[in-house]
Formats: sequence, C-alpha cells, structure tokens
Amino acid sequence: MKNFLIFLAAASLGGFFMPAHGQGLKPPPDMYQQTVPFSLWCVGSFPRMVELLAEDFSEAPVLISQMSPTSTLIVFRDQSSSTSTFVASRLKNDGTEEVCVIWSGSSDAMSFSLNPSPVFPEGQRKKDGVDL
Repeated sequence: MKNFLIFLAAASLGGFFMPAHGQGLKPPPDMYQQTVPFSLWCVGSFPRMVELLAEDFSEAPVLISQMSPTSTLIVFRDQSSSTSTFVASRLKNDGTEEVCVIWSGSSDAMSFSLNPSPVFPEGQRKKDGVDL
C-alpha cells in the first residue's frame, strides 16, 4: 500500500495524473502530499506494451480498469504470480496514446492476487476518481 501511495504522489508530479484535490476534493486530515523522484517507461501503444511485457517478462494483462474515458490502469503478471507490472494508459489531447510502466516488482507467488470476497462499505458518498 505504501508503494501505491508513493506512486500516486509521484505520478501526479509528471502531469500523468491530476491529483484529487485538483477536482475540488479534500483529502482526509491524515493524508498528506509527498514529492518523490519517479521515472516512467513509456511506449506509444497498448499492443506494443503487451508485446514487450510478454517477451521480456512472460507477463499478460490480468486486470484492466478504465479510470476515465481517456485513461486506463492495467495490471500484468506472470503465470506463477511471482512478478507483476502496473501500467497506465492515456489518450492524449492530440489523439495519440501513451502507455507507461508505473511500477513493477516480484514476490513469492503473491505478486498480484484478487480478493475473492470483498466487503464493500455501504452508505458512503462516493467521490469522483483521479484522472490521468
């Protein structure tokens, strides 16, 4: 979770994400902004990213989440769940696509797994998400 929060803070610096506070949302009192150096590795199309991660890491997309009409978050992992890569894709204003690796790593067969029985809170007012 810490790495994901660092990613969100770092990615907002490069113009890849618009911070939630930029949409008029206020974070909870215990959430703070942190500036960290961060590099993204990008290609010009989703098919090219699929090709690279398949050839170099034996990974395939296992989760795709459309975050807005122009942005998507994709999780890749290998068959043994020992490596995973988070990729963000966005459609730029000029109509071209930008697809970037935002985080990757390895573990002991727990690199990426879904909660089979999530418990969703009820009665909470939903806020808008964060756009690329």
